Amino acid sequence: MPRILLVADQVEAFEELARSLGDEEGVEILWSHDSEQALTKAASDAPDLVIVDEVIGEVQGLDWIQRLISVNAFVQTAAVSRLSHDDFHETSEGLGVMAQLPPHPGKTDALRVLKMISKSPDFG
Repeated sequence: MPRILLVADQVEAFEELARSLGDEEGVEILWSHDSEQALTKAASDAPDLVIVDEVIGEVQGLDWIQRLISVNAFVQTAAVSRLSHDDFHETSEGLGVMAQLPPHPGKTDALRVLKMISKSPDFG
C-alpha cells in the first residue's frame, strides 16, 4: 500500500489530486501544510512518495526537496512546477525528482505518479 505525503499550504491546489489518489485502493494519503512539519513527517512516517507544491509558505518546492534529502534521501518525490520541461530538468538535476506536475494536478497526474512508484525498485 503506497503511503503518499502531500505538502501544500494551499489545500485547494491539491484537492483533485488528493481525491483521485484516495479513490485508488490501498493508497494512504498524509498531509502537511507547513514545510518544517513536512520534514518531520517525511522522517517519521516513511512515505513512499512526497508530492510538493511549487511554493510552501516562503519556500520553493525544489528548495524544500533539497532539505528533504538530508532527512530521507531515499523517498521518491514529485514537484509542482510551472517551469518548462527542460528548465525543470536542469533546475531539479541531482534532486532525484521523479515527476514534474502542473499547478492544480488532477486525476491523470495521480494515476501517472502511482504508475511510476509501482515500477520503482524501491517500492513494494
